[in-house]
Amino acid sequence: MKLSIARWLLILFILQLLPSRLAAKDLGWQPQKTWVFVVGVLSWKHSETFGSFPVKNRRDNTLVDFFKESGVPESQVVYLQDKQATQQRIDHAFSEQLKKLRPDDLLIVYYAGHGSKSDDGNDVYLASYDAGDDDVDGWSVNSIPGKINGSKCSRVLWLIDCCYSGQAGLAITRQSKGPAYAAVTSSAASESSTEHWTFTEALLDALRGISYVDLNHDGAITLSEFAAHVEADMNAAEEQRSTFAHTKGFDSEMVLAQAKPLANPRIGERAKARDSNGDWYACRIIEARGEKLKIHFIGYEDDEDLWVAPEDLETIKQVRYATGTRVEVLWKKHWYPATVLQAKDGVHLIHYTDYDAKWDEWVPSRRIREPKS
Repeated sequence: MKLSIARWLLILFILQLLPSRLAAKDLGWQPQKTWVFVVGVLSWKHSETFGSFPVKNRRDNTLVDFFKESGVPESQVVYLQDKQATQQRIDHAFSEQLKKLRPDDLLIVYYAGHGSKSDDGNDVYLASYDAGDDDVDGWSVNSIPGKINGSKCSRVLWLIDCCYSGQAGLAITRQSKGPAYAAVTSSAASESSTEHWTFTEALLDALRGISYVDLNHDGAITLSEFAAHVEADMNAAEEQRSTFAHTKGFDSEMVLAQAKPLANPRIGERAKARDSNGDWYACRIIEARGEKLKIHFIGYEDDEDLWVAPEDLETIKQVRYATGTRVEVLWKKHWYPATVLQAKDGVHLIHYTDYDAKWDEWVPSRRIREPKS
């Protein structure tokens, strides 16, 4: 029996759709079984202690919208923003959401804002809106897994974009019970973080299936690929060491998104370019048309994207001090003598002379200089 051309075209159309629909079932998270808890604080009650961050095109809003548009029920999404995010409200809303979790559910916890170390250096507080009030230090990173362990969910993905956020990696590896954990953060446990949206921008790229996050080009973006992608972005644009940690039982190769095809082999390349003011910043090639390349300045606004010629780009070259080098490090507008303990590209672990090791920290090269005397 002969088939009409129209029927053949219909069959070919169905065959093209079928792999993508089947592949979608292989995602490591399913909207109906995903719960999202987002805290985004860009201004604080005690502004003299916690400086405000720019609110233009805030990416925490975009992240919440992504999950809702992807099918996560609104009843399974909590979003506390700025003045809403008092410590009391965070604690209450988090406890209430934990009560609703079911076996096989995935809990995604995200925070963007300020982070501060405890006095003994063993914990980090995520700054709630009222952090600095009497008896309000903030949301203790070390305490969060203990609260989650009483819930029924099977997996927790923890994402933090703030100073010292790598403490989450230490906190989850100490857990001997409860759900399986994974944490990806913008910095190390002993490292400050910038006010740019570089980390969350990379997260959104991964969730949206942007082609250059698919590092092995197999059509799927995994958690480990996102972690490698954000590590490279944070290093290139911010000179920070992102953190990726997970406990036994959490699949580091869980699929976050099906990847879109790579339209040009140069898309995704990182480089340096001048912005409209003539200043150099880390950027990424996001589009190519003939000899022209469209670049996006990593962590900055889309309306600052530019079309450039290949010769307008430069390789990112980072300053590296050798282990053991005596240097001076900028901390709160003062330079202190220090020694380099480790170096990874443009990021250095330093020890301040005559200070306890708890003050050791990872710092970018822009905070380091050779001794003046």
